[in-house]
Amino acid sequence: MRTMKKWIYCLLVVFLAACSNEIPEQQPAKRSGRTVLAYLISNNSRNSVSLDTYLRDNVIDMYTALGNMKESCTLLVFYRPYVNDTPLGNPTLMSFYTDGRGNVNNQPALTGTNLTFESICQVAEKKEYTMNSQIATDPTVMEEVFKDMQTAAPSDSYGVILGSHAGGWMQGNSVKTKAFGDDNGYNIDIPDLAEVLKNSFTKKLDFVLFDACMMGTAEVCYELKDVTSHCVASVQETYVDGFPYDQVLPYLYADSIDYSAVCHEFISYNKTKGVWGTCAAVDCTQMENLAEAVKAQLLKWEEALPSVTLDNLHVQQYGVGSYQYFSYDVLDFFRELGRKSGVNEADLTLEIASVQTALNQAVIAKECIPDPLNSSFKVDETRFCGIGMYIPEAYNPYVTSKTSWNTYYESSIAWYRAAGWDTLN
Repeated sequence: MRTMKKWIYCLLVVFLAACSNEIPEQQPAKRSGRTVLAYLISNNSRNSVSLDTYLRDNVIDMYTALGNMKESCTLLVFYRPYVNDTPLGNPTLMSFYTDGRGNVNNQPALTGTNLTFESICQVAEKKEYTMNSQIATDPTVMEEVFKDMQTAAPSDSYGVILGSHAGGWMQGNSVKTKAFGDDNGYNIDIPDLAEVLKNSFTKKLDFVLFDACMMGTAEVCYELKDVTSHCVASVQETYVDGFPYDQVLPYLYADSIDYSAVCHEFISYNKTKGVWGTCAAVDCTQMENLAEAVKAQLLKWEEALPSVTLDNLHVQQYGVGSYQYFSYDVLDFFRELGRKSGVNEADLTLEIASVQTALNQAVIAKECIPDPLNSSFKVDETRFCGIGMYIPEAYNPYVTSKTSWNTYYESSIAWYRAAGWDTLN
């Protein structure tokens, strides 16, 4: 009898162990930690400099980082190439998994002369999209891709890299700008992008990193405050090489991301190229507090607003060429507004302390290149708070001719009302 019980017990243990290892077909095993998702759009020679070569290099750098990782992690890259381009003839979602032991997708990581965009595409797990008649910035397309990414790689949390051309908060296709993305001249406006991310993910993203121009503004970060915890971006135009992902990507998998290191790696790389650069990380959960502080200060010094001088000698601004005057340094603007309100220099820091405190809570990391070798555009490091904002037409003589900018800003950008511009006389 005792032998019979022992035999039944052993049989039960074997049965339960076998059941516990069963994984339903087509359901990938859950991967712990954060998964990084990259959405890259290179089909952009119609109205812009083509980024195809540079985005391909970015993918190579991302893959290189994966091959050097010491822990397992997952990267998914959606790549929108030129129509009928090679090696990707269609928009393609590529999946990469590293075991932290030098293997990517169960193969030794490519190195040396074998490490090319073509070879990386070959080893990727791929899903192609027959959407060449559509555009990669269409909200329906973006939502489909982001949901496919989550199906392919279930994860505790996600961070998103968005790489393409961009033009800050400004509306695309109505002024000489690109909002975010450039797929054969088409893009997505920032309020619509926020809605896409809201509809695509069930909880907030850990970060959105913009490898794109002019996205480091209060307007962009405020629009995204309900869909991501952090935003990494440049308030300036960015150099075509983008982020050095072989250095940056490992930080993005850490439980607690060192955003100062992310900004530093970006700026350090740009210094080696002799080009310009700003980079900041914003805690988007603090954007409401920043808006309230800005609103209170605007109301306090409202009478002095018409007298503020908005050239670069008085207030640091970050636009160049056709984008000039699209964004001013938030703190530097209030320094000048305080002076026009009659505040002494000795008392200025105390008078704008509420804005400074809100900025310190929102901008958690920042770095810039004050004197780039290959650019005439200089950033005064002492006046760089990390984030910019637009000054509307009523108080900015430099944009009185930009009707489309002002109309869109007042009607569609949430920061305009949150920061109190609509309440001023």
